[in-house]
Amino acid sequence: MKKALANILAHLFGLLVLIAVLIGALDACMLFVGFVIGGSGAAHLALWGKKLLDYAIKIAALGVLFGLLNFYIGGQHELTLKNDNLDSPELPEAKKAR
Repeated sequence: MKKALANILAHLFGLLVLIAVLIGALDACMLFVGFVIGGSGAAHLALWGKKLLDYAIKIAALGVLFGLLNFYIGGQHELTLKNDNLDSPELPEAKKAR
């Protein structure tokens, strides 16, 4: 149950962040087109792009929330100080320090 919920949260995180990034790319294209056409059409595109970015920020924040819940429910914290991989090769500096 816990693993299935963590899997669902990971997929929601990925999907929502992907949507937010794609909205940002669409907005960048709109701003470029507005820069090329100029005038009131550019102003209209820029204002519409601002509305899109407001939605993208909310979607990305929701995605980050799902990502954090995934870390805590799944028990995986990426930024830890302990080394779980004991078979990893040591750096030469670490061997000299012993």
